[in-house]
Amino acid sequence: MQKKRLYIVLNIFISFITAVDSYAQAPTINIPAANINAQSNFLTSNFASGNFPAVGLLTSATLRATTAGFIASSPSGNAAIPLGAMLYKVNSVSGTAQPSDPTITLSGAAQNVHAVLISLNQVAITSDYTVVTSAAAWLAGTYAATLAYQNVTPATATLTLVVPAYITTNTVAPAISTLAVTTLAAFRSGGGVSAIQNYDYYSTVPTNVTLQAGQSTFSFSTTENYNTPVPAVGANYLTATSAGTYAAVSPITLSSTINKPFSVSTGVPVVVTNKTSFSNTLSIAAADLKTQFVQAGTYTLPIVYTIAKTSSYAIAATSATMNSSIQVTVPKLSELTIPGGTTASLNFNTAASYNQGLTAAMSNPLTLSSTVPYTVTVKVSGDFTSGSNTIPASVATLERTAAETAVVNPIILSTTAQTLVGNSNPQIDRAINLQFRIPSTQTINLLNKPAGTYNTTVTFTIVAP
Repeated sequence: MQKKRLYIVLNIFISFITAVDSYAQAPTINIPAANINAQSNFLTSNFASGNFPAVGLLTSATLRATTAGFIASSPSGNAAIPLGAMLYKVNSVSGTAQPSDPTITLSGAAQNVHAVLISLNQVAITSDYTVVTSAAAWLAGTYAATLAYQNVTPATATLTLVVPAYITTNTVAPAISTLAVTTLAAFRSGGGVSAIQNYDYYSTVPTNVTLQAGQSTFSFSTTENYNTPVPAVGANYLTATSAGTYAAVSPITLSSTINKPFSVSTGVPVVVTNKTSFSNTLSIAAADLKTQFVQAGTYTLPIVYTIAKTSSYAIAATSATMNSSIQVTVPKLSELTIPGGTTASLNFNTAASYNQGLTAAMSNPLTLSSTVPYTVTVKVSGDFTSGSNTIPASVATLERTAAETAVVNPIILSTTAQTLVGNSNPQIDRAINLQFRIPSTQTINLLNKPAGTYNTTVTFTIVAP
């Protein structure tokens, strides 16, 4: 029987790749502000990184950093950027893409970045660098790390990161913030008006926030009645209080000549995400409303926030501004009260009272509030009555007490409304002490009247057109 022999022929194909010289670059990556702000990775692709070895079996290339991080060179005092903020991957070998090569996070430990079974010629490699912006607080300056390769020539390279210096507003303060008076309670203890302004900004430099009024006084406008001139209200009546980790400790009053600090005196540091937020309360105290903003209308004050690099940070100056406007709105409001009610009694029970007449003060003052010029009128419901008996209302006069300084017109009581206080300037909680008097010249009208208590109702009306 003829024996058959089986020949197995193993053909080993070896590719000879023409050697390509590639000179490693010292890559410099300028990180865009847009990527820092958005916290999105930034890819820089296809940097020439050197040559893979000419001859070798089962050859691999490794990469590590020999520095503890990306070390600042300008300004030199900055903290290092962590190595973990950089991803590395071999992009191509001799022009051929390497999609299966690993992406590594840069560290001080050697990591495989490329491997081949057989290498017969020196070939060029290129690399991709990806900045992970969420991995660090990016402080403006220049930083560098030394990279060490194994089985790549040259064996070392310097990777430089450049962080731009900038301040960019993101959420800006409202164009107009309204401090609205809605009731007279705003003018009283525990009242006042306020508005909150929230804003944030991106920055790669430490910052100071300041606030300044755009003019020395509030501008005023109104469609309501007013007695000219309405006094100018200074910007200093607006108080600003900041809130947040880096807010100023004490509230400030606004000034048009001084840009007042509104953040901590040490400056606001650059934080991870590179975004800083503030929440500010702008307010006017009740006591200041009462004395300065009592006339109905709109009081407007422009304000300017300035966010600027701290003077101690050694890099080119940069700043940003936000413009806003504060409007204090006061509507037409009026009120007339007699707190606790009031009575006045004139007791004619002696001969002297008939001979001299009597005076009786109201038990509580008339209290007036109005945000527009006003008039107060008074009238009675009718004559004094006791059962079917009457005494003419005109025997009595309403007037101010001896201690009262307000200008009050003496009124002989009548069923017709008469002006007690005429065209007064706006005021809040103005108290007027009044008294009723029946003079001796009128007591004749009381003679021969049956004994009893005679009453009438007095009505006070505030007129604020």
